[in-house]
Amino acid sequence: MEKYEDNFKEYLKEIPNFLSIFIIPIYFMTVSPMLIEMSKSTGISSEDLSLIITFFTIGLIAGQLTSVFFNRRFSKFKIIITCYILIILFIVLLSFVNNQLLFYALYLLVGYFAGVIWLQATRYILENNIRNKDRLIIILFSFYPLGNVIAPFISSFLINNNINWRYSYYVIALMAFVVLILYLIFKKEQKSKALNEGEEEHLPIKDIFFNKNVNIVFLLGCLLIFFYVISETIIATWSPTFLRTVKLFEIQYASLTISIFWLSSFTGRIITSFYAGKIRSNYILLILSIVAIAAMIFFIFLESFSASLVAIGFVGLGHAATIGISSTSIVYIKGRAVLTTIVLAVINIATSLAPFLTRFVSKSNMTFSVILAPIFMGITALVIVYKIIFEKKKIKDGDIPA
Repeated sequence: MEKYEDNFKEYLKEIPNFLSIFIIPIYFMTVSPMLIEMSKSTGISSEDLSLIITFFTIGLIAGQLTSVFFNRRFSKFKIIITCYILIILFIVLLSFVNNQLLFYALYLLVGYFAGVIWLQATRYILENNIRNKDRLIIILFSFYPLGNVIAPFISSFLINNNINWRYSYYVIALMAFVVLILYLIFKKEQKSKALNEGEEEHLPIKDIFFNKNVNIVFLLGCLLIFFYVISETIIATWSPTFLRTVKLFEIQYASLTISIFWLSSFTGRIITSFYAGKIRSNYILLILSIVAIAAMIFFIFLESFSASLVAIGFVGLGHAATIGISSTSIVYIKGRAVLTTIVLAVINIATSLAPFLTRFVSKSNMTFSVILAPIFMGITALVIVYKIIFEKKKIKDGDIPA
């Protein structure tokens, strides 16, 4: 039997995989705080430039969905190294771009190869000799919000020091190059092992979604995730531009608010993890959504910088609904890989839709484009309430398990 060891050395081997998740938001979140500078330099409106996030996310979805096909001919190591080389090339090319369509195309490609790497890194994690896979997966995906925290500081540092925004691409390319080197160091000699995914991976769809009432619960879960993610994405990607244009904040202050948002969101996820299993996830989600709605209203309409920081902290706590993602992914005992894939697709679709909404509305009213965030969180709360009522009734009738 294979020996499993939960020691520091085994975790150390996964550093390149952790950093692969960490760098994904940095690829596109550095854009958000410097949209104004990019617009002045290129002549492209900040609203149009914000769609970079949409094209990146579309690429990310496509990369995640097609990543597995590359494994039929190439090893994970070769796939990841090739993708990083291409990403570095495209990012360097971005530093010379002034054309709107070329921006979209290159971000689409960077997103695609980042999505391919995401799946390959996850496969590496699942094959690790560490027994406690739950802890390992939590660590892996904790690096994503950390990337969101760091990204705005890269932009604000450059702008505040009168360094051209295009140099941000060289910083990101250097970071990607470091991760590539770490793969060469830690993963080159590692032999590939087939994942023991069992027969569940090959279950027909009809054998997964066999209970109509549970299917409705799953659909409601996907809906609340969809509306929640739109709200989160509007705050995370568009509020820096709102703060700079409407409240006239300097770039470093606008960037700081987003970092606080992600730090408080990360903290909220840790806090909710302690209550998961003790309190029903629906009630936790409802409380979080109410907190987020109230905090967002204060954040949008308060003029004070210090008050905005406090408000965005509570906004982040309210946007800590990862428990909704996990609970929706496990409504069935079998076929959870399929459920998770669907949930990830919902998340990415919502992420890509949000910039289109803010772009359209901001042309009429910049403030209302941010007000969309509490509106969508309000819709989320309504879905949660309906989900609570529906589940209570069906559990009482014995149509779904308690």
